[in-house]
Formats: sequence, structure tokens, C-alpha cells
Amino acid sequence: MGAFDKVTGRKFTDLDPDWLRARVDQADQIMVDLGTGQGKFVVDAARENPDSLIIGIDAAADNMADASRKSASSPKKGGLPNALFVRGAAERLPGPFAGMANTVYVQYPWGSLMRIVSAPDVSALHGIRTICRDRARLIVLLNYSVFEDRDYLDRLGMGDITDPAESDTLPDHYQDAGFQVETRELFHGDPPTRSAWGRHLVRGSARATLMIEATAIDLNGDATNPDVS
Repeated sequence: MGAFDKVTGRKFTDLDPDWLRARVDQADQIMVDLGTGQGKFVVDAARENPDSLIIGIDAAADNMADASRKSASSPKKGGLPNALFVRGAAERLPGPFAGMANTVYVQYPWGSLMRIVSAPDVSALHGIRTICRDRARLIVLLNYSVFEDRDYLDRLGMGDITDPAESDTLPDHYQDAGFQVETRELFHGDPPTRSAWGRHLVRGSARATLMIEATAIDLNGDATNPDVS
């Protein structure tokens, strides 16, 4: 298998770049959900945006099996031809996705992906930038309770990460990676997301979510937000 494989249930096939480009050219907008988990967000977004291509990417393909299998079925049976599930790691981007996305979501990431967007890891974050069109939106939702419990963060091996809500250097690192941070906002309660994992983490609890919104800087350094879904 390649660095990025198309997932259909328990079946993996090499992701054909020409096939992908044809799909992209037929869509009005391209949304990418990095670390998509079970793919709930992809399914819902594909239903609500039938003219857009919604791509879920995750290194753990098993979690996507059910959503990808149902999405690949006939539209008469609830299939979603505008939903695509891909096995691959964020560290391997851009792969065949270079310059495609209008909007990129990273919702309640864990492990290496959490470090990429919260430390942040400028090199890997730049990899995310390379899948974006100029002025694309990046929306990051972080389980902030992790950063409020420094002992727990130490046990995760991430004790070196500065609080991303307070870090003075985070916007500069995002800038170095090709993004302009527009907002950093803390909120409590239900998340503005369809991520099953995000809902599990914060629904009905006092846990906080940190939302980082950024814009991909174009070649002229302009970061004006595009009109995207």
C-alpha cells in the first residue's frame, strides 16, 4: 500500500492521484477532516454539502470502516458519493492532496496530530498548509482539559508543550508554517462539531475546548478569508 490509501470498509486500495484530481475538479468546495476518527463529521458534512467533496484522513483505518462502507453504497441506500475516506498520517502530507482544500478541520486530535497543531510542529504544520489553497481556512478544536492538567500532559510525553491558549509564540509558529492565526477562543459545553470523539469528551461536562482559527497565507502574504463553506 502507498502512503495514502482509499478506505472502503475493511478494504484498502491505492489512492489514484488522477482519479482524485478528477473528483476535486467536479466539486465546488473541498473540505478535509484530519484525524477524522469514526468519520461522523465527514458523513454529516457530505450530506449537507452535496456539491462539495468531503475527505476524511486518519492513520487508523479501522475506525473509518463503518462510515466508509456505508458511504460507498448506492445513493438510493444512503450512500454518499461526495465522501472519501483515506488512510494516511498527517506527517506524510501533502501526498496527492497538494493545493486542494478550501477548509481543513483538525477536531480533538490525539498523539502526534495534537502535538502538530498545539506545540506546534512547524514542519508538519507546513505539511498541512501544503494541502490548502491560498486563503483556505484551518479550524482546530483542542480538548483543553489536557493542557489544564500538566501532570497528565507529562505522562503523555508532551509536558514541553506551552499552553496553546496563552502561548505568545504560537501565532509566530503558525505564521512560519504558512498560516495566519485569526482567533483563539476558549469555550465550555457542547462543541461546534459533529466529531463523535469531541462530543464524547466534552458533552455534559465542564471541559473546555480551545478553538484556533487560521487562514492559509498566499504567495503575496495575503490572508484574507475566502468565501467557503
